[in-house]
Amino acid sequence: MAISVATLDWGNRTPGLFIDSMVKSAKVLDRFRLIDGVKSKVQVPIFDASLTFGSDLCAFDPQSSASIDEKEMTVSTYKWAFLNCKNVLETTYRSVLLKQGQHNEETMDAQFKDWVFDYFAKLSAQKALELAATTLVAEFVADASVIDYTSVTNITPASILGDMQGAYQAMSPVMLSAVYGDADRSLKPAFFMGTAAVQAYQIAIAGLYTTTAQGVVEGNIPAYYGMEVIHFPSLAANTFFISAPENIVMLTDEYNDVRAIDMKWEAELSSDKIWGQFKLGFSYLKGSEIVYAKN
Repeated sequence: MAISVATLDWGNRTPGLFIDSMVKSAKVLDRFRLIDGVKSKVQVPIFDASLTFGSDLCAFDPQSSASIDEKEMTVSTYKWAFLNCKNVLETTYRSVLLKQGQHNEETMDAQFKDWVFDYFAKLSAQKALELAATTLVAEFVADASVIDYTSVTNITPASILGDMQGAYQAMSPVMLSAVYGDADRSLKPAFFMGTAAVQAYQIAIAGLYTTTAQGVVEGNIPAYYGMEVIHFPSLAANTFFISAPENIVMLTDEYNDVRAIDMKWEAELSSDKIWGQFKLGFSYLKGSEIVYAKN
């Protein structure tokens, strides 16, 4: 056997574009694989291999194989804009904090401007979280290779452990091998759960202790059968999924753009134009190594 490569249209396959660094704008996104430098779309390689064993030391029988498949992933453009006119704050109590004179470029006092910039950055991070959830779930639903577990009830502290057990039992042999340490432990699956599901899980776990556990008191999220439970706040209620964090992909043109805010003074309008724009996309490498649980 030999190496086989999927016959797909030629795309951007430059290995230097792959930056496996951690995203900092939202906690759960820290766990995703980052592919940077994508203007529109990129062909992401997916590697696989198998070994065939024999017993004749004097024979060379090349039956083992390696393969390279690809998955096309895309980004979309997102932009927001904000206009602040000088006279808005001039007519309020904050006017005493503004510079005197009508031809200076100050439309916001320093305290308010710092708050606006910081809060707009947080809202950009929130948008990224929302996009991650809606994009990934839409792809899960459309992908026949994703393992569906459809017996989830309305998640409550009384039902969450049963739902997690059902999804755990639906995992593929490859996923279970990673949990048990029989495969690459860096690709160990984890539970990704929304806020209500994590809350129900913490309450259910706390109820199992006969004495108060320090981790529960501190608000830690306990592992489930050795698998990490990761808070993914934008996931819809009564859904969760299991995947290795490295199997989930975030794509962007330049990650710094997610938090960049540009500002321009328009003298004829006596206003500041503030705006941000970025490209963002989410996908995953192998659907066969994901369990999507829903009701």
